[in-house]
Amino acid sequence: MVVVESKSKIKENCLSLICLSLIAMETVESILQYYQNTNKEIPTDILLPKGETSHFNILESMNCLLTFPYMRRNYYKICLVDNSLVYQMGDRKIEIDGPCIVFSNPTLAYSLERKYECNRRKGYICLFNEDYLTGDLKAVLLKLNALYQDDVFPYIKLTNEEYEMFSLYFKGLRDEYTGSFEYRKEIIVNLLRLIIYLAIKIQLQHCPELKQQDFSDRLVRAFMKLLDGQFPVDSPKHSIHFKTPAEFADKLNVHVNHLNHSLKTGTGKSTTHLIQERIVTEAMDLLKNTDWSISEIGNSLGFEYPQHFSHFLKKHTGQNPSFYKKANILNISAINKFS
Repeated sequence: MVVVESKSKIKENCLSLICLSLIAMETVESILQYYQNTNKEIPTDILLPKGETSHFNILESMNCLLTFPYMRRNYYKICLVDNSLVYQMGDRKIEIDGPCIVFSNPTLAYSLERKYECNRRKGYICLFNEDYLTGDLKAVLLKLNALYQDDVFPYIKLTNEEYEMFSLYFKGLRDEYTGSFEYRKEIIVNLLRLIIYLAIKIQLQHCPELKQQDFSDRLVRAFMKLLDGQFPVDSPKHSIHFKTPAEFADKLNVHVNHLNHSLKTGTGKSTTHLIQERIVTEAMDLLKNTDWSISEIGNSLGFEYPQHFSHFLKKHTGQNPSFYKKANILNISAINKFS
C-alpha cells in the first residue's frame, strides 16, 4: 500500500525541485564572454579549444561599462580603479567611493554599478584563469582570501599615494605582457604576487584586528568555503573536483596533517568526516529531487563505479541509493496525482 504524503509535504518537495532548477540555471560568465560583453578585442589564445591554454591579460581602463549584471565569473580579476562603485552580493550592498583595488574570483557572485562612466584617473583590469595559476600564486591568493569574512567583498581602499604605487606595478605588468622576453611569465607572476602581498599589507594596516585572527580559524573557513563551493552539483555531466583530504590540502597549499588538525580543533570533526557528511547530504538531495540515474548521481559525486556509491551510502545511511530513488518516484507520482 502506497502512503500518500500530505499536501503541505508535497508542496514543500515541489518547492525544493523548483529551487534546484533555479540553481542549475545560474549564469556564469566565461572569460570569452567578458571580452564579448565589454566589446574588447579577443586575444587569440581564448579562441583555442577549451582546456588547452592558460590565459592572462592586463588592460588599461578609463572608459567603463556602467553596470555588470549579477553572476559568477569563471576567471580571476584584479581591478585598480578610482571611481564610485556599488557592488551587490546576495542581499548585501557594498558602496566604494575613491581609489581602491578589487579582487574577484570564480567563487564570487556579484553585480557592479559604476556611478561615473570614466575613472577619475587611469586604472587597470587584470584577468587570468585557473590554468594560469602557479602554486605560489595560488598560495598568496589563499592568504588574501583568508582576510575576508563571507559578508565582506574583497576590496581595499587606497590613499592617493598607494594608488600611484600600484599603478606603477600594473604598468609593469602591461609592459611585460606586451613584451617578448623569454621569461616574461615569470616576471608577470612575481609582479602579481607582489601586488597581492602589498594589498594584504595595506589591509592589515587598515584593520589591525585581522592580525589577531588565528590562522587555523582562517584555514577552517577556507576549507569550508572550498567544500561548500562544490555544491549543489548542477548537472549529471559535472563531477566534484575535491573528494579526499589530500586533494583539499593540495588546493589549500597546506600539509594534510595540518589541515586535519585545524579542522579537528575548530569543528570537532576530521577532514574525512566533514567531506563524507557533505557528500551524503548532496546524495540525498539528488536522489530525492532529481530524475538522474543512480549511476549519474554517483559519478557526479566522484564515485567511479555505481557499486562504490551504493556501498558508501549504505554505510552512512543504512539504505542503498535505490531505496531513496524509489521513494522519489513514489513522491513524484503523488505530486502528479494532486496537480
